[in-house]
Amino acid sequence: MPSSCSCSSSSSSCCSFPDEVLDDVLVFLTRHEDRNAVSLVCKAWFHTERASRRTVFIGNCYAVSPEQLVARFPKITALLMKGRPRFTDFGLVPHNWGASIFPWLHVMAKYYPALEELRLKRMTVSDESLELIAHSFSSSFRVLSLTSCDGFSTDGLAHITKHCG
Repeated sequence: MPSSCSCSSSSSSCCSFPDEVLDDVLVFLTRHEDRNAVSLVCKAWFHTERASRRTVFIGNCYAVSPEQLVARFPKITALLMKGRPRFTDFGLVPHNWGASIFPWLHVMAKYYPALEELRLKRMTVSDESLELIAHSFSSSFRVLSLTSCDGFSTDGLAHITKHCG
């Protein structure tokens, strides 16, 4: 079945093969930079890439909202997200300054119940956030990485170890 691309006549060759072929090719593109480039070829490629993306990298949690994430990528199983800027590591930003994962988790719990991996850097992760992770994604959740994150205690980690496995 041919793709339903609305490419201009000069670039119509971008869609001269079935969508299933593009699906099979996209499986081999694992770098987010490559996936982003593919999504810029034409509308058909954008929609196919969007529907097949399983891992998303967000370099700045303020650049996009959780609602925009689920609208663009409906089937992700892994999220890598950075919060506060790097100069936070040098004490140049107040301790409790933003980058909370909690509002993201509320949306993700509803739309990504099969989430397997969550890697966070310089985010505020409360014990309540860890409890939400433990109860929302426990059946499939496998990886939690909290690099330079703050706001949680051993109580929050206990929820993860008790409910995820």
